[in-house]
Amino acid sequence: MDRLFKSLSFRLALIYGALFCGSLALLFAAYFWLAVARPMGAIRAQVNEELATLEALYAQQGTTALAERLDARAEASTPFDRAFHTLIAADGRVVTTNLPSWPSTARRGFYSIEADVYVEGGEIDFSALSRDHVFPDGTRLIVGRDAEDVEDREDLALALFPGMIVLVLLLAIAGGYLMSRAIGHRIEAISGAARKVMAGRLGERVPVHGSGDDFDRLSDTLNLMLERNEALFDSVRRVSDNIAHELRTPLSRVQASLDRAATQGESDGTDLLATARAELARLQAIFDALLRIARIEGGRHDAGFAPVDLAAIVRDAVELYEPAAAQHRIAIALDAPPTLPVAADRDLLFQAIGNLLDNAVKYGRGGSTIRIALTGDADAARFVIANEGVPLQKGEAERLTERFFRGSAAGDLPGHGLGLTLVAAIVHRHQGTLRIAGDHARTAIELTLPAQRSN
Repeated sequence: MDRLFKSLSFRLALIYGALFCGSLALLFAAYFWLAVARPMGAIRAQVNEELATLEALYAQQGTTALAERLDARAEASTPFDRAFHTLIAADGRVVTTNLPSWPSTARRGFYSIEADVYVEGGEIDFSALSRDHVFPDGTRLIVGRDAEDVEDREDLALALFPGMIVLVLLLAIAGGYLMSRAIGHRIEAISGAARKVMAGRLGERVPVHGSGDDFDRLSDTLNLMLERNEALFDSVRRVSDNIAHELRTPLSRVQASLDRAATQGESDGTDLLATARAELARLQAIFDALLRIARIEGGRHDAGFAPVDLAAIVRDAVELYEPAAAQHRIAIALDAPPTLPVAADRDLLFQAIGNLLDNAVKYGRGGSTIRIALTGDADAARFVIANEGVPLQKGEAERLTERFFRGSAAGDLPGHGLGLTLVAAIVHRHQGTLRIAGDHARTAIELTLPAQRSN
């Protein structure tokens, strides 16, 4: 059910149902005003006008004239606009009436009186919308007009409208469910092909149904992209092979020279040369990292700040480190929007996120999950990565960005203690913030970048 409510097609169906219900409510309001409120208002106005006229007549000519006018009014009315009245003297005597019954005491405002008429065994329904008036001498006058048709329309509208709303909502939910299933199957086919490509099966393609609909056009576009990516990957692989081939010769010569020096020396000299070779490589990596950090912190890095998609950078980094994570039996869970634009240097951001992922994989516990959350608003973009693995002792999280500082539990693991220093320099270069929190089981790092850099 949770997956159903997360479906875009289902939510769109619900929104459409809500909009349709709103439109239906507006139409109902218009109908109610035209068919009920407006006619009912006209009847009330008519009764008020007649009552005022009859009050003036009674004040001038008395009971007899009023009774004659009421009888004439009743005789002049039509079956479609029937007039009703009751005139009761102060002593309780009924002077004239054409109502079958009425309230025993006068009421305030308008009220309805059942005024059914029986003719030759049949019943004709009338409802007298009436008003009471009691004269100073105690004489009571009830004046009304037939409102049966208007009240019937009102009762019918009020009875049908809730049922129509419920029916529309049920149809919207049912339609949303069916659309969600139909669209979900097509989306799952595209997602399945994407997962296979991410797993390394670059020849996988999205199935095309041949209907020519929007999904087929999207599938054709994705397949063209996958073909292009496969061709580019093959090209990069060939270039990498060429670079490796070109570099192999000078590196082999250096290695051969060190090996000859090692074999020609004494045993102690051999050990020293072996250690020197390992330390030489380690020092080279350290110096490269230090130079990068110094260039970034000193503003000497030629940063190419431009609008970039942070979500795409994160996905690329995750795709790069997923094979290494799988070797360590570590899963990567990514929660990110489709796009998240920021103004930044793409290469530096990729390097920072790559370092964070590298640390999470390197120091993660087998069988655990690296969780990545990417969010953003108009002011900033936030990247949070959390993993379970090497524990941090109290006070160590605040020092992890210091050069060469490593947690007490990470001393035996490979590394130089410069990765997070480089990340901090990159974040600072982007005028962002870096926060690190950790305990005995979990480490979380939050990287925040401004949506727009200040000049």
